[in-house]
Amino acid sequence: MLPLSTKAASVGQIQLAGIEYWSIDQLAARFGMKVISEKSERTLTLKSAWTTIDLEADSRECLYNGVRLFFGDAVRELKGSYYISRLDAEKRLTPLLLPGKGVSVVPQLRTIVVDAGHGGRDPGKENKRLKVNEKEMALDTARRLKRVLELQGYRVILTRDADQHLDKTKVGDLRRRAEIANEEKADLFISLHYNAVGARAQKVSGVEVYTLTPQSQFSTADPQQKDQKGAAVMLIGNANDHWNTVIGYQVQRRMIKAMGATDRGVKHARWAVLRFAECPAILIESGFLSNDSEARKIMQPGYRQKIAEAIGDAVQTYGNIVAGARKRHNQP
Repeated sequence: MLPLSTKAASVGQIQLAGIEYWSIDQLAARFGMKVISEKSERTLTLKSAWTTIDLEADSRECLYNGVRLFFGDAVRELKGSYYISRLDAEKRLTPLLLPGKGVSVVPQLRTIVVDAGHGGRDPGKENKRLKVNEKEMALDTARRLKRVLELQGYRVILTRDADQHLDKTKVGDLRRRAEIANEEKADLFISLHYNAVGARAQKVSGVEVYTLTPQSQFSTADPQQKDQKGAAVMLIGNANDHWNTVIGYQVQRRMIKAMGATDRGVKHARWAVLRFAECPAILIESGFLSNDSEARKIMQPGYRQKIAEAIGDAVQTYGNIVAGARKRHNQP
């Protein structure tokens, strides 16, 4: 439902419950896209020769060229017109439609830090029936990804190359992973994980990629907007919101295509490894160990190699996008 109070702003802009929204018509005109609406279903599509964006009123989810992408704020419909929040337009759609637009400096891509989640005393998620755990699968995938990326010419550092934890405390361990990326002056940080759920375990599967939640917005898992304090804070990683979106989308797109996995979407959260990274950073949940069928796939070396190669292909695409944006910005 729409908030009860609205406040008019400039033409094509409104305020809804304190959030600035831009009209979809205004956004479409800015990017040279057509608006196709289905009023009976409260859905609409933005379309160009290369891009199709499917939106739905009162939903934080859209499809960007068929890939699930989550906004921070729901799309709104008011008197037959549709609106998207300014932050989602700037930090979700603009980076994908025009990478580099509105940013002063474009990152390079030479050094990549790959983080194998968990380790040592922390096994991560487990499927005890199949005797498989996250820390082992993540480390093997990280080693494979390192080799793939090195063959592409990148300098690659692993946060861990053994079954170990990186600090005596959980918080310290998580922060240390981002610190390694900062110390190595990484241009990209990739944290590799495998997921699990308790309820409906055999029905939940698929891949999801997380980027850091932008300031003033709420994480995908916080639809009730309880984290008011966290949303108000500008974090180190938020300096890379634009490029986080670009790499997050490219990885999700490539993984679901290459692996035939369920698309759980590009989401956002304030995980520690994303908060403290000074470079573009993503966290990948590459499948569900709690789902026996998917876990058996993950246990196969060939499937983990496919995951590594899919991520590597996405990184290469991201590198080409960054190189093109640097050229447009006249950066060497």
